[in-house]
Amino acid sequence: LGGLVWVLRRALGPLAARLDRDRRRREVEPEDEDDFQERHLREFVARAHDADVLADSEAELIQSVFSMNDTIVRSVMVPRTDVVTIDADHTLGQAMALFLRSGNSRIPVIGEDADDIRGMLHLKDVTRALHHDGAATDTPVTEVMRDVRFVPESKSVATLLQELQRESTHVAVVVDEYGGTAGLVTLEDLIEEIVGEIYDEDDQPDRPEVEFVAPGVYSVDARMGIHDFREEFELPEEDEDDDVDTVGGLLAKELGRVPIQGSRVVVQGIELVADPLEPRRNRVARLRVSETPDRPVRLRRREEQAHGAAPADPVA
Repeated sequence: LGGLVWVLRRALGPLAARLDRDRRRREVEPEDEDDFQERHLREFVARAHDADVLADSEAELIQSVFSMNDTIVRSVMVPRTDVVTIDADHTLGQAMALFLRSGNSRIPVIGEDADDIRGMLHLKDVTRALHHDGAATDTPVTEVMRDVRFVPESKSVATLLQELQRESTHVAVVVDEYGGTAGLVTLEDLIEEIVGEIYDEDDQPDRPEVEFVAPGVYSVDARMGIHDFREEFELPEEDEDDDVDTVGGLLAKELGRVPIQGSRVVVQGIELVADPLEPRRNRVARLRVSETPDRPVRLRRREEQAHGAAPADPVA
């Protein structure tokens, strides 16, 4: 009998193993099956692209749709430091002025600080209140603000996009694991994860970091690294530079608040002025950099000469 059992085990062992594998495959969780299918679809798209069946833009668009499930809100939000806010005790008149200066259409209303968000103020609500409903300019903004949609920073972009579409909501406040404000995310931020950066007629993409405007005056990308900026404009390094990474961050640090169009500071004889905001992102995209009268004009003399400007005398 023992010999018969041994023979049957040897003969039927592979079949039993195969049946066990099939059983486990049928018991795979649905999400595992989805991952399996997505992996095959990604491979199919890659092969179609390699075979020139799909253009580069088409393949990137399809791959970006797959990537939405793996991308979290924190990676696409406007960070807290770039969010323009208004205090709850401000008036509709002050709010309208801030809307016009900042270029925003929605501004969070805060209490004690940026972690105490009371509501969301919409430009169209303020405009309707002032010019249609006859509200006084000293009416508190809390009278017309709306409720806020809060989302965790770890939520996937795909999930949030579906939720905002379903709720007809265009903006949400992103909170971190401790409940503090991490940033702001808009419906457009999420859509750009699929179709790429959206530009309108006011955008000027692919501009150089530093553009010559006039002798001693330049337009500088706000994302230019602070160390590159100091090297470019012959400014000495400072220990405080460790607190900021970009020239836009330097402007915000010197101001002590989020910069908006027209914000101005002077750093070591260099004047920084916030130029028009980045469309829809509503944050400073470029700075106008110029020397104050206290400092001789000597910045980037080679470019001034290239544009027909007389070179400045060297400074001893």
